[in-house]
Amino acid sequence: MSRSSLLLTGSLLLVLLSFGTADALLVEPFPVTPPSEQASSSAQSSQASQPEEIPPEEPPLPPSSEEAVPPPLPILPPDPVDVLPPPPPSSENPPEGAVTKKSGTDPLAIVSQLNFTAEETDQRSLLSAVVKEPSLVTTRVLLQDGDRAGLLAWIETPNVKEVFLVLKDSLATLFSPEVRDLLDEMQAPEGKPPRNFLTFLDPALSEERFVFVRVRERLYEFHIAPGKDEAMYKLVEALTN
Repeated sequence: MSRSSLLLTGSLLLVLLSFGTADALLVEPFPVTPPSEQASSSAQSSQASQPEEIPPEEPPLPPSSEEAVPPPLPILPPDPVDVLPPPPPSSENPPEGAVTKKSGTDPLAIVSQLNFTAEETDQRSLLSAVVKEPSLVTTRVLLQDGDRAGLLAWIETPNVKEVFLVLKDSLATLFSPEVRDLLDEMQAPEGKPPRNFLTFLDPALSEERFVFVRVRERLYEFHIAPGKDEAMYKLVEALTN
């Protein structure tokens, strides 16, 4: 009996050992990672979990003082006009029966009478770009009730007709395809001297309307801001009497 019991016990042990070996072969073992690799993997995972740093945006630079000044208008004729200075007023009385020439009006005085404020400006007029000596052109920005009404520029010279013709030739090369409301005519208002009248709108040049009037020996340039037509045309009529 003892021998049979020993054989039975041994058989049971062999069976149990064989099942344990099979279980060990069927279970996939966990990969063993060296400590150095574990540290590297931990560092990478911590970096991945941190959000990517985005460099702060640089604040935009404030506009320079040069950008605040309106750029000069691109009108440069190949041969600017050499303007003749107006003759000084004569103290001699004209001959009997001669027609006396009407003295020129004071534009700035009329500007003030019509409740405009005239301020000096660095903005170039189209007129100042067609003469050799731009300093002979007087230019003022006009304000009314604190708002811009437009711009006034003028020149007085015996060869004013030549200046006006060069100006018109230069404008012909400056117009964009968007130019509209173009009017160029000789006018003879009743009770007033004859005058050349030229006006147009060209959004490529400015949002303001351009008006040029040649009367006697003066050539005026007006820029009329939107909504200021009535007030500015009163000034046009007052200056061209």
